[in-house]
Amino acid sequence: MDRFISQVKSLKMYRKTFIVLLLLLVCIVGGVVAKRVWDYRTSCALREYDNKAPLNIKTITSQNRTNYIREEFTFEGCPGEEVPVLALLPSDSTKRHPAIIFLYGIGMKMDFADRPEIGEAVTQAGFAMFIPEQFGRGKRRQKKVNHFEEWMALRRRIVLTVSETRRLADVVAKRPDIDPHRIYLWGASFGAMTGCAAMAYDSRMRVGVFTLSGGDLQKMAADSPYRKKLPRFSPAKVLAPVAASFLRPFDPIHRIGLIAPRPLLFQNMQNDDLIPKSAVDALYGAAGQPKQIIWYDGLHDHLPRETIEKVVLDALAWLRERDKEIIVR
Repeated sequence: MDRFISQVKSLKMYRKTFIVLLLLLVCIVGGVVAKRVWDYRTSCALREYDNKAPLNIKTITSQNRTNYIREEFTFEGCPGEEVPVLALLPSDSTKRHPAIIFLYGIGMKMDFADRPEIGEAVTQAGFAMFIPEQFGRGKRRQKKVNHFEEWMALRRRIVLTVSETRRLADVVAKRPDIDPHRIYLWGASFGAMTGCAAMAYDSRMRVGVFTLSGGDLQKMAADSPYRKKLPRFSPAKVLAPVAASFLRPFDPIHRIGLIAPRPLLFQNMQNDDLIPKSAVDALYGAAGQPKQIIWYDGLHDHLPRETIEKVVLDALAWLRERDKEIIVR
C-alpha cells in the first residue's frame, strides 16, 4: 500500500513538473512569435508613406536675417500630426537652390540650428536647410509617461521620423526656390540612423551625410565604451542587449546597402564614448559604393566648438562637390 501511495505521489509530481515545463515552453514560443510579429509590423511601418495625402502647409514666420532668410512653417506628416519645420534659406531668391533635410540627434530639438553661424555657413555654401521637429521633442514634447509608454513613444518617434522625412521631401520639392532634383539628407547620431531608412526608401534624397552614426545594435550594446564604464552589476548592462533586440527592426545596417549607388559621407569620432568603432565599421562596411569616411578626435557629446565647425565645413564642402556632379549630369 505504501508503495502504491508513493507511486501516486511521484506521478502527481511528474505531472506538475510536466505542466510547469509545458507552460514555460508556451511562454517561450509565444514570446518568440510575438517578437517576430513585432519586428514584421515595425518593418512594415517604416515603409508606410502616402504621397497623395494633403500636406496642409502653414507658414508661421519669415524673417530676413543679415545674410539669409529664416522661416518657420508646419506641414501634416500623417493625419492629425502637425510637424514644425525650421528653414534656413539663401537670400538670393532669383534661382533654385539645393536643399538639405537635417535630422538631429535624440536629445536635440530644431532650435539648435537657430544661430547665425549655422545659418550663414549653410546658406553661404549655397544650400537651403530644413530641420523638422521630431516627435516628442521641442514643440512636440509629450507629457511625463511611464517606462512602457516611453518605449512605445520611442518606436513612434522612429517610425514618424522616417515617414515625415519623406513627407518633408514632398514639401521641399514643391517649393519654387528649391531644385527638386537636388535634395540631400544629413543626419546626426539618431538622425543618421533613422535617415538610413528614409534614404533607403526614397530615392529623391540623392546624397547622404551620416554624422556620429553606427550600425549592428547588438554589437553597439556589447562594445559601447559607455556600457564598459558602468558598475559591474548595473541594470543597464543587462537591459542594453534587451533594448538592442527590441530596436532590431530599426537597425540601419539592414537598409544602408539599399542606398547605393548614391554617395554617402560618414563622419565619426575616434574617441566616441557611446558608439564603438566596431559598430561604425559594421555600418560603413554594409554601405555600398561610393562612400567615404572622415575621422575626428572627440567624444560623442559635448564636442569642442572647433571640432563642430570642422565637421560642418567638411560636410558642406563634400556636399558642394557632390552637388556639382549632380548638376553636370
